[in-house]
Amino acid sequence: MTVLPVINLEDALGGNEEKVADEISRACTEVGFFIVRGHGIDRKVFDDAYELSLGFFGRPAAEKDALPMRTSTARGDNDYSPYGYSALLSENAYAYTGKQGMPADYVEKFSAGRLVLDDAEDLPFPADEAGRALRAALKAYFAACETVSARVTELLTIALELPRDFFATRTDRSNDSLRSQYYPGVQQEFLNDQGMGEHTDGTLITLLTEDGPGLQLRDLSGNWIDVDVPERDHFIVNIGDLMARWSNDEYVSTPHRVRLVDRPRQSIVFFKLANDDAVIEAFPKFTRERPATYEPIRYETFSLQKMDALFGREARS
Repeated sequence: MTVLPVINLEDALGGNEEKVADEISRACTEVGFFIVRGHGIDRKVFDDAYELSLGFFGRPAAEKDALPMRTSTARGDNDYSPYGYSALLSENAYAYTGKQGMPADYVEKFSAGRLVLDDAEDLPFPADEAGRALRAALKAYFAACETVSARVTELLTIALELPRDFFATRTDRSNDSLRSQYYPGVQQEFLNDQGMGEHTDGTLITLLTEDGPGLQLRDLSGNWIDVDVPERDHFIVNIGDLMARWSNDEYVSTPHRVRLVDRPRQSIVFFKLANDDAVIEAFPKFTRERPATYEPIRYETFSLQKMDALFGREARS
């Protein structure tokens, strides 16, 4: 097991923001993963989301299958935030990186995007008391993740020598999403122990919590390293391809995967994205000594390329 840098957000209070910002930036450069604690989110937010999600995953298959995941909403065809249920072996994380013909993932997922914050939206949740409680729990969890991601990215602006509102003004309308995930323990009839295949995230940053081992990251030497945290209210944060591109690849979008272990595992992952009209152009700090690797691109174009690959849609020009 590797020891990831631990960022205590409480340390940023009292005039220590620059120190904490430098710690985050160094973690982004050296490993692309770090742990966040001291975020001020009530433990009950985590416990409710986990317990009610577990209740959902324990429902009969027919009830879950009646709420199939959709990847667009009435808001427009380009909203690829996922909503609803994905069954075991229905997704393949390898596809997100453009690899075809790879095995599918042994994981169940229940997803919700930004629309979960609006109680009036018609979303695919169970229409009973437990379903309403699950919706409320995931809404609270989603809001908490928005708060933490906003604080982390605001601190990063200090290290990146950017205006304090740089990310805030480019992510305030982003189609962020949350996926509550259930991994079964290894079973004899399974073809392998692939909970989720090797991939990188397409995000600005990703916030993940978990209740057990299974997550692995690939270090710079190509070795797979186990990652775990002692409590489900500690966020494992990783840099995604979007932040890597924005940083001219100075920040590392690290490959990671999930291996099944000898008992079931839950996790909840939150994907922080950018506004569709945000222009992704290398930060000036990282182009002073070498030219930008990538041409500027609108986030909408960047995102559609990623999502079309993941969901098996025809690529758009």
